[in-house]
Amino acid sequence: MSKKIASADIAACADALDHLCSRVAMVRQTNFPRLANVAEPPDGMVLWSSAYAHLLLWPVASNVGKAIARATDEGEGWLDAMLSRADRPAKIPLDGYLVLALPDAPEPESEEEVRKVELSARICRKHLVWPSLPEALADGAAPWARVADVTMLGLPDSITAAGDGPYWPEISSDAEALWQELQKMGARSVARSDAEDAIPVEKLA
Repeated sequence: MSKKIASADIAACADALDHLCSRVAMVRQTNFPRLANVAEPPDGMVLWSSAYAHLLLWPVASNVGKAIARATDEGEGWLDAMLSRADRPAKIPLDGYLVLALPDAPEPESEEEVRKVELSARICRKHLVWPSLPEALADGAAPWARVADVTMLGLPDSITAAGDGPYWPEISSDAEALWQELQKMGARSVARSDAEDAIPVEKLA
């Protein structure tokens, strides 16, 4: 059985996630609501939120299969309660991401549990992270392994931070004119009009 995660280690994990979350417009929360019928959050738990998602860092007591399974259930329950209380229209989904922080790399006999957890799409997407091994650190690895693999956070450095609102790409004047025509007349009328237009002479050459 592995050691408990030191507060400094989990803080380093949170800082690594904080850097990535800031690039996708997710903000670290400082106050948590009181949620009924859920597990008590472990020390070191951190929540990031945006207009479209919550990401929850949930420290795990051990790297053995049973502890991972229990922490997954508890973290899922807490995040599900958080997602359920969101004040938003039902047609606008709010995604959830659960990051389970292990004190060490999983024990070999826990590999099947790790696979099961990360393949499960129940309630939210789930990822497991753990401190990098000393030899990996010597080769220049980040303090925490697999943090950049977290869905929606592992973006190339060239990607800029997303905003909370929709982004409309720039389009050409011809495309803009077609878009306005579609908005005014509808797709069927535009298609019929195009079919009735004479073919330019240069197109027949």
